[in-house]
Amino acid sequence: MSRQQRGGFWGNLFGTAPTHDRFSVDELQYLHGILLKNPVITDANRDTVVEALRSIAELVIWGDQHDSGMVEYFLTENLLGHFNQILQQRSNRRGNVAMQVLQTLSILIQNLRNQQTVYYLFSNNHINEIVSMRFDFDDDEVLGYFVNLLKTISLKLNEVTVQFFFQAGGTAGGSGGRSPGSPGRPASFPLYSEAVKFVNHRDPMVRTAVKTLTLNVYAIPLPAVHGFVTSRPASAYFVELASYIAEQCRVLDRLLSSWDVASPGAQVSVEGCLAEVEDLLSYCNDVLMTGVAPLRELLLDCLWQAFVGPVLFWPLIQEDVAVQHIAALSLASGGTPGSGEAARAVQRGCVGPLCSLYVFERLFLAITDQELLAQLLSALLGGSAAGGSCSSSPSSSRPASPDQQQRAAVATAATAATAAGPSKWQLPPALLIKLQYSPAAYRQALLGMLRGTDAQGAAAAVRVLASLLQSRAVGEEELEMVGLLPLRRRKQRQLMQVLVGDSPASSLLLEAAAGAAGTAAPAGQTRPQGDCSALAPAAAQQSSSSSNSTAAQADDSMLTCNGTAKPTGCSSNDSSLGSGGSIGANHVHLILAPAADGSMAVQLQLGPEQQQQQQQQQQQQQQEADQQPPAAQHARSQPQQRQQRAFAAARAEQRFDDLVGALLGLLGSELLPPLSLHTVGWLLNKLLSVGKGGAQLSSSQRAALMAAVARQQAALQQQLQGQWCDALAPMVAAEWQRCRQAILHSGPGSVHVAVQTWMQAVLVQELRWQQGAAGGGTGAPDPSAVAAKQAYLTVHAAVATHQLQLVLCEGSIPLDPPCPAFGEAEVRRAEVREQAQIALGASQRMNCTVCFTRGQERQAYFAVEGLPAHVKAGLAPDLSLLKPSVLQQVACAAPVCLVADPGTQPQTGLVLSVAPLMGAVPAVDARHTRWLHVQVRPPLRGLLKVLAASHPGNALLNIQKHLISGHWVLSFPDGDCAASAAQHVEEWAHKMRAVYCQLLSPLLHATADPAGGSGSDCGNALRPAAGEAQQAGSGSDCGSAREAAVAGITSAGEDYSV
Repeated sequence: MSRQQRGGFWGNLFGTAPTHDRFSVDELQYLHGILLKNPVITDANRDTVVEALRSIAELVIWGDQHDSGMVEYFLTENLLGHFNQILQQRSNRRGNVAMQVLQTLSILIQNLRNQQTVYYLFSNNHINEIVSMRFDFDDDEVLGYFVNLLKTISLKLNEVTVQFFFQAGGTAGGSGGRSPGSPGRPASFPLYSEAVKFVNHRDPMVRTAVKTLTLNVYAIPLPAVHGFVTSRPASAYFVELASYIAEQCRVLDRLLSSWDVASPGAQVSVEGCLAEVEDLLSYCNDVLMTGVAPLRELLLDCLWQAFVGPVLFWPLIQEDVAVQHIAALSLASGGTPGSGEAARAVQRGCVGPLCSLYVFERLFLAITDQELLAQLLSALLGGSAAGGSCSSSPSSSRPASPDQQQRAAVATAATAATAAGPSKWQLPPALLIKLQYSPAAYRQALLGMLRGTDAQGAAAAVRVLASLLQSRAVGEEELEMVGLLPLRRRKQRQLMQVLVGDSPASSLLLEAAAGAAGTAAPAGQTRPQGDCSALAPAAAQQSSSSSNSTAAQADDSMLTCNGTAKPTGCSSNDSSLGSGGSIGANHVHLILAPAADGSMAVQLQLGPEQQQQQQQQQQQQQQEADQQPPAAQHARSQPQQRQQRAFAAARAEQRFDDLVGALLGLLGSELLPPLSLHTVGWLLNKLLSVGKGGAQLSSSQRAALMAAVARQQAALQQQLQGQWCDALAPMVAAEWQRCRQAILHSGPGSVHVAVQTWMQAVLVQELRWQQGAAGGGTGAPDPSAVAAKQAYLTVHAAVATHQLQLVLCEGSIPLDPPCPAFGEAEVRRAEVREQAQIALGASQRMNCTVCFTRGQERQAYFAVEGLPAHVKAGLAPDLSLLKPSVLQQVACAAPVCLVADPGTQPQTGLVLSVAPLMGAVPAVDARHTRWLHVQVRPPLRGLLKVLAASHPGNALLNIQKHLISGHWVLSFPDGDCAASAAQHVEEWAHKMRAVYCQLLSPLLHATADPAGGSGSDCGNALRPAAGEAQQAGSGSDCGSAREAAVAGITSAGEDYSV
C-alpha cells in the first residue's frame, strides 16, 4: 500500500489523515521503492531520486542511534548497491545526482556510531568501486564532494577497516597484507591512489583533504600498507609532493622579485603563497613524525633532491663564487674553465637568495623533526666563519668530480665513525655531496648578507636567525656549535661541565640540566647528549686523534702546499705519507681548491692506501683501548675530552662573536626596516642578556653598541633640522610600546609579519633610490613625503637602538616613553584652522599681496601663530620643570605661517590658508626680491592620522600616497620686507627646534657606555640662542639646513603666485 492510500478517502478529502511516523521502517521501505521504480535516472525523475537519497541517509543515521531495525533493513536490502548502480551510469557521474550520492555516503560514514554497522557498510566492495570511478572532476563541486568522501573514509581507517579498501598482492611486503589465492596480483589501494592525484590541485580545501587522508593512511600500523605507499607506482606521490613545494617556492620567488608592493593584492598574494609553503612544510613534518622508517627515508630523499638543494642552499651562493667553483672543477678535471662538462657539474638554484631565506625561516618554525633540523642547521651554519681549513671530505668549499666525491665521502665517513661513533647529528656523505659547497661557504654567505648592502637580504637573514633561536625543536648542543646559544645558557652549561668535571656521569648530569631548561625532546624521541662534534668534520677527526695530538694535527688527511712540491711541515719520515716517506703518484693526489683569501691553491690529498693505513691504525688503537678496564679507559680519555671541549668551546665562542658582531653592525646602518630592527633587538637581547643588571659585553661588543647608538643619535639630530622635526616626539611616543614589546617578548612573528618585513625592506630600498635621485621632474616623489619617510625610519631606528642599549646596560626598558605621548586628536585641538578669526596685533602681522585665483590679487596679512605660550612670550624654559599637562600642551603645539584677511573686528584676521612653520622654508626670490617663496608642508595632524591608520608594513607606502605638499609665492612692498618676513619665520622655527630638542633629550643624551662617555650634545645640533640669531648669520646650522631644503624642494601642490 502506498503512502497516499494510507490516509483513506476522508483523509484525502478533509486533510484529517492521521500523521504517520516518518522515522520508521515503513518510510525506509517507501524510499527503497522509489529507487526500485527509477533504475535509470532521467531529467524527469532526477529530483525525486535525489530527494530519496537524502532522506535515506537521514533515516539510516537516526536508526543507527535509535532503531537497529532500520539499519538492518538498509543492509539486508543492499540499498548501498543501488547507490553503486546509479553511479554506473556515466551520465550520473556529474551534476546533482553525483553530488547527492557522494554527499549521502559521506554523511552515512561520518555519523554512523556502531562499529559493526561501519564494517557492514564497507563490505561488498561497493564503496571501493565508487571510489575507483571516474567522475566529472572539471566540476569543482563534484570534486569537492568526492574528495570529502575519501577524507571521511580515511577517518574510519584502522588495522581492520583498511582491509576493505587495500588489496595486498603477491608482491606486497609482508604476509599480513597478502590476499590468499592471488599470488601474482599487484597490490591496489584505490582510496589512496585516487586521492594523491590532487596533491597540487588549485583548490586549497582539496589539498587539505588529501593531506588529511594520507596522514591517516600512514598512521595505520601495517607493514603491507607502508610497503605499498613506499613502492612504485604509489611512491611517485612523494616526488610530486617535493616538486610541488619547489614550484610554490618558484611562485613565491617571482612575487618577491617583482617589487610590487604598491598594488592592492601584493601583500595578500605573497602572504598566501608563503603560508602555503609553510603548510606544506608542516605536512612534511607530520609525515616524518609518523615514525615509519621507509616512509621517512623516501620523503627525505625526495626533499633533498627537489627542494633542499635547489631552493634552500644553492641559491645562497653568489654568482661569482659559483663561477670560481666551476673554474676550479674544470682545471682539476683537466679541462678549460669554460668547458661544458665542468659547467654542468655545479647545479644552480631555482629561486633567488631572498626566497631561499624566507623559506628557511618558515621551515625552521614548521619542522620539529630534530634529525632533519640538525642536518639543515649543520649545513647552513656548521662551517667555520673564516672559511675553515681544507679537508678531504666533500664538505670542502670546492666541488669535485664524482669519483673524487665518492672516495672523499667514504674517507670522511670512516674517519668520523671511528672518531665519534654513529651520531644522529652527523651529515651523511650523500647529503654532503648534494650540498655541492661546504657548510663554511653557506655560513659565509649568510654572514655576508648580514654585512652587505641589500636591505631585503639583510632583513631576511635576520629572520632566519630569529626563527632558529625561537624554534623549540633545535637543541642547545646544536645552537652552541653554530654560535646561537644565548650567553646565559652557555654559561650555565660551562658551569655544569666544571662542576661534573671528567667523571663518567657527566653526560647524565648534562642531560638532566638540559631537560630542566626546557629543551627535552618531544615524546617518543631521544636526543643524543654530550658534545656535538659530529656537526663539523674537523671536530670529529680531532676526537679520533691520540691523547697527545694537537688540534693542528687532527686533520692530516689533506696538507696544503705553499707552491712547492713538498708540503710545509711534513718530514720525510712521516708515517702518514707511506712506508718509504716519499710522495709518489700512488699515494697522493694534486687537487686545486680555494684558499682562505679566495685565491686558488694546489693541495695534496692522501691516496686510498694512506687513508686505509690510517684507519687501520685508528681501529687498532681503539681495540687496545676497549680491552683496558673502565677506570683506565676513563683516565686515558680525560686529556682527549678536555682538549675536545676546549676546541669546541673556542670555536663556538668565535662563531658567537661573529654573529653578534654582524647583528650589532646592523643597528647603525640605514638598511634595515623597522620590523627588522625589532627582530635584531630581540635577537641581541636573547643572545647577550644574562639577567637583571644588564649584559656582560666584551670590549668589541661594547664598542659596536656605542658606535650604533652614536650613529642613530646623529641621524636623529639631523632630523631635528628637517621639516618634520615637530613629528619626531609623537612618533617616538607611538613607537615606544610597540618596540618594547617586540624586543622583550615578540620574536620573529608570523607569516603576516614576515610579509610586512619584506614590504618595508622594499620601500626602504626605494627610499634610498629616491634620495639619491633628488633631481625633480614630473615623476619625482613629493619632497615632503620623502622627508616624512626618512623621519619615520630614523625614529624607529633611534628608539630600537636606545631600548636595546637600556636592556643590555641596565637590564630593563621603562614602560613610559621619554617624551609626552599625544596623537592626532590633541593636535587638532591646538592647531590654527582655516576660516578661523584670530587676534593679530600690529606687531605680529606683515602686509603682503597674494593671489589664490589667476588675475585676482588681494591684500592680506602674513604672520606666525599657534606658538606655545612660553615660547611666544620669549622665554626658553627648562621643560623638565614644567607640569606634565603644560608639557603636553607645549609638545602638541602646531605653529603655522598663515595668510589672513582683515577681520570684522580691529586687530583681528580671518585665516585664509596655513603652512606648518617647521616646513615653511622661506626663501626670497633671486630675481624678484619682493617675492617670498614659502613651502606648504602637509600638516602634522595629517601625518599622525596616516600613521595611526596604517599597519607597519604599509606605513611608508601610505605616507607616499597621502602626503602632498604645496607652494606659496607672497609679494611684499619691498625687498627688505620680504627678507624681514623670512628672518621672522626662521627665528620662530629655531625656537621651536630648541623645544623639540629638549623633548628628545633622553634619546639624544643617552650614554652608550655605562662606564663613561656621553651621548651627543643637543646644543651642537642647533644654532645659537634667539638673541644671537642675527649674529649667527648664514653660517649657522639651521641656515644651512634651510638652504639645503630650499635647494632640494620642487613644487608639487598648489602654486599660490602673484
